Amino acid sequence: MIIHTLGPSSTDSYAIAESFMQSEDDGIVEYPSFDSLLHNIDQLTGQHVLFPVAFKSARKDYGWKEFNYDYWDKVDLVEVFQRKTKPMVLIKNNYYAEDRAMIHPATTIFLKKYLTEKNEDTVIEFTDSKYKAWSAFCKKNLKYTIISEDVFEKEKTTEYTIEARYEPVMVWCLYKIN
Repeated sequence: MIIHTLGPSSTDSYAIAESFMQSEDDGIVEYPSFDSLLHNIDQLTGQHVLFPVAFKSARKDYGWKEFNYDYWDKVDLVEVFQRKTKPMVLIKNNYYAEDRAMIHPATTIFLKKYLTEKNEDTVIEFTDSKYKAWSAFCKKNLKYTIISEDVFEKEKTTEYTIEARYEPVMVWCLYKIN
């Protein structure tokens, strides 16, 4: 089985795809965004795609619901299951240069609730994965991001504080492409 999903290997999607690997012939093809996966989907006949129902594009108003309806006649839903996400943490940069946040669109609700509680108006920007959000957050010296806890633990420094931790259950859909 070949599964196409979001990469890199630090993403939840990649970790879930790994759980399906049973032989040397199985493999995972990782994409920098679900948008890039969708751009290539017509060439993937007979292979599989894995989406969380929280999938939301960082570029356009398109998510899992739209995919499911858009490709209803080109994919077969093989399996629907639930698993907890990897723990995520809301990180604050104590020495930020810009009062902005970089996150994956699927995590918006967490940051918006936090900002409302703190009565902050931080500008929120989006990118294709939590890993990319972390990279941009560090590079641009932004105020907030949400990242998988295991990725943050590898990079932990005193300039950042964990403001909140989340570990929701996610519903996943494995499709076979016709």
